[in-house]
Amino acid sequence: MNKETVLYGIPKGETERYAEALLLTNATPALIEKVKALASADGFHSFRVATIDLNVVPDFRKVINSGK
Repeated sequence: MNKETVLYGIPKGETERYAEALLLTNATPALIEKVKALASADGFHSFRVATIDLNVVPDFRKVINSGK
């Protein structure tokens, strides 16, 4: 499997998840904590860590057809 861990954060002044910014790719636990500290100093908040399986093609039809 080809997986990648990424870190997202919401910029200062924003409150919605759609405003998330990608802060880090190929993340390790130590690097995540370092980047979160640096980003927090710049006002970022509500961090989210995600693991992406690069072998799986995303199916956006599920989102489009969900009615949300």
